[in-house]
Amino acid sequence: MSQTRIPHLHAVILAGGSGTRFWPLSRELSPKQFVSIFGGVSLITQAVARVATLADDGAVHVLTNERLLDELRGHLKAQPLLEGVDIDYLAEPVPRNTAPAIALGAAYLLGIDPDALMVVLPSDHLLQDGEAWERTLRVAAALAQEDRLVTLGLTPTYPETGYGYIRMGEKIPGHTDEGIAGHEVAAFVEKPDRSRAEQFLAEGSHLWNSGMLVARASVVLTELEKAGAEDIAATARAVAALPPSAWTGDEARQMFSALPAVPFDKAALERSHSVAVVPCDLAWSDVGSLLALGSIAPPDERGNVLVGDVVDVDSHDSIVYSADRLVATLGVADLLVVDTTDATLVAPKARAQDVRLVVDALKARGAPEVIESRSSVRPWGSWTLLVKGPGFQVKTIEVLPHHRLSLQSHAHRSEHWIVVEGRALVQLDGQTTERLPNESTYIPIGAKHRLGNPGDTTLKIVEVAVGEYLGEDDIVRYEDDWAR
Repeated sequence: MSQTRIPHLHAVILAGGSGTRFWPLSRELSPKQFVSIFGGVSLITQAVARVATLADDGAVHVLTNERLLDELRGHLKAQPLLEGVDIDYLAEPVPRNTAPAIALGAAYLLGIDPDALMVVLPSDHLLQDGEAWERTLRVAAALAQEDRLVTLGLTPTYPETGYGYIRMGEKIPGHTDEGIAGHEVAAFVEKPDRSRAEQFLAEGSHLWNSGMLVARASVVLTELEKAGAEDIAATARAVAALPPSAWTGDEARQMFSALPAVPFDKAALERSHSVAVVPCDLAWSDVGSLLALGSIAPPDERGNVLVGDVVDVDSHDSIVYSADRLVATLGVADLLVVDTTDATLVAPKARAQDVRLVVDALKARGAPEVIESRSSVRPWGSWTLLVKGPGFQVKTIEVLPHHRLSLQSHAHRSEHWIVVEGRALVQLDGQTTERLPNESTYIPIGAKHRLGNPGDTTLKIVEVAVGEYLGEDDIVRYEDDWAR
């Protein structure tokens, strides 16, 4: 099936979540949508790629929060899968759940395209794409052109109690594609208990609520108004009238902060009389907790899923994940172990949904492990923090072939670069020199400098930084290939 673009289709990808239930793999500056262990590329990369060929040119919009904006832009620009995809990055004034976020996206799109049709996608789900996904989206788009709010429902494969459900009503005539058809929505159902979930599965009339939406942007706002959420629609219109660069200014923050933090389902879908659902028979997961790691590898003969450098003796029904180091388990049962370079979580599998409580406790003590991990992907390569102490830190930096960092300076730290592998092109206060393995360069505080890789292989260096402040925000950029 050819991927012909759907006229006026804009994708709004919601990417502001922090993924607290996925700690320690998820951090505030590298949240769950950045995780690449499911399929080799990050979840948000998959979300963008899934819709980029169907939306209008330049009509992929990623809506996130101010703090994550630069990290997200750098992450996606580093993805080969998205080469040539023009992404519009937006930061909402303050997080107020999905109803204000979707309303802001709709109001913004109306300023770009009065006929805009929007598909709203989460950035941190796993979803099977391909022909069935494209047909589903085309059916949903056709229904949305009839001024409906169209949600996508997934065909249940087991009696899940952690998802909301949608009960299908009558089939809507006129829009069918190889068995894919829209239905009226009879009811939205809260997360059921086990017996009700089993009943839903047996009846075959209930779908998992995926959180995906297709609708005309104008209809999103009018349906919010009809449902009694005029304040959300009016505020979205007012903020969208400002330039996106002003969305995180005081005026927009004040307006958005006054809104209720409410999901779009509650604000509009459950109250509207113009809602349809398109059933999707696609493999899907919301990657809602660390239990999703159980899908990465097949279980062994004792029901354990062991990923990474893991040695186990006499354990059963456990998930053990190691990102780097050797992890050994002995005689444990129904346990969840997740080990990263700087943090380890051990919990009963039954408490996987409560990992956010650990994050809350870490925040209370000001633990930096909540904010960021020791490694960070950049559009030019990556860096990994090896050790940090009072007044110094040591990193490894890898620069991709024919890439370079920004021309920059630091007000509070000096740096010493030692080349380990490859060729380094060092620009320092207007002078450019080449450094080979076992050669080094000293970067004084305040000096304008740039690191580049002119070679065909990855450049690897060790960076030793010394100074009174070592934060990543101590940087002034003068030139940047990535428009940061």
